[in-house]
Amino acid sequence: MLFAIALALQPACASRTPAATPVPAPDTVSPLLEQGCYSCLEQAFAAASASGGASAFESALLLVLRSKELGLPFAAWLERARTFVPAGDGWKEYLAIVEGVPADPLSDDRDAILVTRRPQRAVLDMWRQALVSGPGSEIFRSYLDLTVVCGPAFVDERDEILATALDRFSRVPLIAYRAGICGRTALLRSVLENDGRFTDVHLELGRAALQRERPDYEEALEQLRLARAAFPGSATIVAMIGAIHLQREDWSEGLAAYEATLALVPTHRDALIGSAISLSHLNRHADAIVPASRLLELGSWFIADAYYWRAWNEYRLGRIADARADVDRAKAMARAAATLVLSGIIGWREGRLEAADDEFQAALNLDFGQCEAASYLGGVRAQQRRWQESLAAFQHAAQCFELAVVTRRKAMADLTDGVSPASGLARQIASHERAIAEAEARRVEAVTNIASIERRVTPYTGGEGAPVPTSP
Repeated sequence: MLFAIALALQPACASRTPAATPVPAPDTVSPLLEQGCYSCLEQAFAAASASGGASAFESALLLVLRSKELGLPFAAWLERARTFVPAGDGWKEYLAIVEGVPADPLSDDRDAILVTRRPQRAVLDMWRQALVSGPGSEIFRSYLDLTVVCGPAFVDERDEILATALDRFSRVPLIAYRAGICGRTALLRSVLENDGRFTDVHLELGRAALQRERPDYEEALEQLRLARAAFPGSATIVAMIGAIHLQREDWSEGLAAYEATLALVPTHRDALIGSAISLSHLNRHADAIVPASRLLELGSWFIADAYYWRAWNEYRLGRIADARADVDRAKAMARAAATLVLSGIIGWREGRLEAADDEFQAALNLDFGQCEAASYLGGVRAQQRRWQESLAAFQHAAQCFELAVVTRRKAMADLTDGVSPASGLARQIASHERAIAEAEARRVEAVTNIASIERRVTPYTGGEGAPVPTSP
């Protein structure tokens, strides 16, 4: 099964605090704001807050936005911004704009993140108009404008707006960074080259490596590890690291990343399902049931997946009745091919051969490439002595597993094409090799069963041949 991997905020007590940063002289506030790195903004706020005024408000709001971008807790910065709202028209509108910008979707529990809905286009246009002639510095207003424009409502106009802002503020790193995370990725590296403090860019460089036509997982992990070192309070960064390891079947590394995510956000739904999957593949069946059950207690997200993985592990612990109850709940919510296969395996174990046959066939109807379903279907039909139908299922399984081997070998070749052996791909290659060995073993098993059945159904063979499976 495929699982989305997602979301946002952490308690304010875990946020970075400006108290730990040196307080620069007030006349350095504007240059620090323009420089724009997270620590620069913290220093700007520390200096500006001593005397209050617009600069304290602007730096606090920029830190709210930057925290949302990086998946950091932002509530404390929002409270500071409210404390420093200047008198006069227009300033409170900026507060509304920043509050309306959604946080990174992996930065917290989905139920916390999705409370904020994206405003309608009419509201966004009203915000942009307020930014044109409102109070405050032009650079600050431009950052807010680019933040609004980088949402999904401005796809057609975005390039022109970005170009105008970059032309107008060509020497301002703050604006270059905002344009960089809005699709101009090349700008991010130059921002970092010009200021080593601008570690904010590593998260977006990691995203960019994942979004290539051929994702570069090694580059993404390198960038995300640098981002994590700079911003250890970001649930987004560590959850993304977990998702990459899950994609690559690095189960131990994925589990470690998800556990780190849960230490930041105990109800992080993506980390809970990721932990359940990782623990399952590590054969830690009792442990895997814990995060799956926690998801079910919380409700609302990944419920069918949680029932599936809890049933998967209950079956392997021999808790057949529990597994049956949970897989039936999963099926009622989503008739996924993998769920049907598991239900069929449990049904076969229960001795319900016809029901198991139906489940395996239904899985193949949904996904013709479900090799396991074809193999199990051959076995359950053999036990019913439906030899010709069993033979056809095993032939399907043999071809399917053979294709799986070919696909994995191609994936290995793609990984190593033009890449040095020291590039850190050893675990990925080992994972593919394990999968190839398993698929090849299952292919040989299917071929053996084909030969056995052919001897059974061919007259005068002088024997029934090798046994075929009688249980999963």
